[in-house]
Amino acid sequence: MKKLAFLLSIVVLTSCASQTSFNTFYKNNNEHSDFSMGLNSSLIASFLSDDDEDVKELLKKAKHVRVMVFSDDAEHMNSKFNKFINRSKFDKLVKVKEDDDNISLFTIDEADKIKEIVVQISTGDELVLLGLKTNLTHEDLAELFKENDISFN
Repeated sequence: MKKLAFLLSIVVLTSCASQTSFNTFYKNNNEHSDFSMGLNSSLIASFLSDDDEDVKELLKKAKHVRVMVFSDDAEHMNSKFNKFINRSKFDKLVKVKEDDDNISLFTIDEADKIKEIVVQISTGDELVLLGLKTNLTHEDLAELFKENDISFN
């Protein structure tokens, strides 16, 4: 019985570890960042202009936003973040590269909803990470891209 309980606890712990959210990376690394901030998404929506109604609607389906900026040790933190992503259940949705600039968008899906979005912006000497807890659908995200003339063709 002890062996069964031990094996069950191992399975539970490993399944929890694989569901790691950006919040874990944020908590473990925000002291190394040059700037970090967490905000409620409704607070962000209140600062947007009336022209950003589509973004405001999407922010209604979000819980909070976390931002981290690294400049002193950006290359090391970028490597550390990539290792974090590779060990987690994030899927890379898109990557855009131009010269030394890279933008990647990662998501965690659950029951046909995007539960978390992380944007990684790397410019070689600077790294910006943006994490967003959401309850979006892929259609919501596609609509946002379409309304802002963002195409991946």
